[in-house]
Amino acid sequence: MTSSQKTVKGGGKVKAKFWGTRGSVASPLVAKQVQDKLLDVMSDYDLMMRTTPSQPLNYTDFLNRLPFWKRGTYGGNTSCVEVDCGGRRIVLDMGTGVRLLGNSLFPEMLKNKGIELTFLLSHVHWDHIQGLPFFGPLYVNKGTGVRNSWSFYGGTDWMRQIEPCLRGQMDPPNFPVSWEEIKKITHEMRSADLVDMLSFNVGDVLVKTRKLNHPQETYGWRIEYDHKVVVYTTDNEPYDPLCPDPKLLELARESDLWITDCQYTKDVYEGKVGGVPRHGWGHSYPEAVAQTAVQANVRKVALFHHDPGSSDEAIYNMEEFVRKLILEKGGKSEVVAAHEGLEIVL
Repeated sequence: MTSSQKTVKGGGKVKAKFWGTRGSVASPLVAKQVQDKLLDVMSDYDLMMRTTPSQPLNYTDFLNRLPFWKRGTYGGNTSCVEVDCGGRRIVLDMGTGVRLLGNSLFPEMLKNKGIELTFLLSHVHWDHIQGLPFFGPLYVNKGTGVRNSWSFYGGTDWMRQIEPCLRGQMDPPNFPVSWEEIKKITHEMRSADLVDMLSFNVGDVLVKTRKLNHPQETYGWRIEYDHKVVVYTTDNEPYDPLCPDPKLLELARESDLWITDCQYTKDVYEGKVGGVPRHGWGHSYPEAVAQTAVQANVRKVALFHHDPGSSDEAIYNMEEFVRKLILEKGGKSEVVAAHEGLEIVL
């Protein structure tokens, strides 16, 4: 798999939008965290007014000068990224963030009498599929004249294949609407089971797969469209931070956007912080991400699958640290910590 294999079909922009960025379990801000943010911002504003009273700023301008972790939040919903390739939508994972995506699609769906989505699943751990039962468009009956089309792609080694995995979380008594009921009311609904090193087309979009290092079976995805490449490698554990897995390098090489797991700091991973080593848990850390970004010559890195215990400040600091490591290694990759609502246009 090389950069020379990029598809040249199609036309139009490639846009990635993040609907859920947390890993493991949804982790919304609680009241105390919101209050602490407000107090911190108010204190900063008071300090500015005392030190530079002759240069007052309106609230919006003041907020825009603050680091992101103070004026916003990276979000609490679990993994879901929408990639729009010239109008063809691909959804990477269906964590709780897919509920927000679904809500945003209703106006277009009703106007056009249907939408078509392709879902690529890295794996079926709960944080990557638990939003599907709350994906609103799933419940629109074809009898209303809306003809929706859903395609689900996933692995073959999950004890069961993809459709039984998705069905299992919705069948009684786990959920009040069964998978079979959904299939009856939907215009088109299909699933496909994948294997390692597979390439296939979704319209004019070329998709490639590689297995990653995570308990049970997890896939990374490489999406190529109109000379642009988006790579998604969540839930992947590096076994040597200085020597990236060849499979990971193969996926990420020369990509325009690499969305990657960076859940822990290395001290947390090794158990120096928190007291419990995370070896074998299937997640990455800054040193390994930076090394891969440099060796793969990635244009932009989006840190993803944030630990549910990480504060917004901690995630911001991790972004700064990864950026510093890449520069020290001679790399040129841009770095951003993904937050809900972030859009990246390639």
